[in-house]
Amino acid sequence: VDRDTIRGVFAYMVAYILIFFISFLAIAIADGQSIETSFSSVAACLNNIGPGLDAAGPMSNFAFYSPVSKIVLTLDMLLGRLEVYPLLIALIPSTWAKK
Repeated sequence: VDRDTIRGVFAYMVAYILIFFISFLAIAIADGQSIETSFSSVAACLNNIGPGLDAAGPMSNFAFYSPVSKIVLTLDMLLGRLEVYPLLIALIPSTWAKK
């Protein structure tokens, strides 16, 4: 496998893990839910896989989250659905600033 391909895959994995970890911390700090609930909620939203576990399980919903947590989870859904790189590139000012 080409070195550039490995570097690109590694960069994607690092970006994904950072987004996941930051989202998990934001949800856990903002709402104080269990680790299982926070982790599975972020995983469900970022990967578009359906319900989470524990309080966000299949017999429940995400209504108990605070507005801040709902914004974080909504951004995770967008990142998961539209892919990480395109949204990150769109948010970097140097890509849309006039030169």
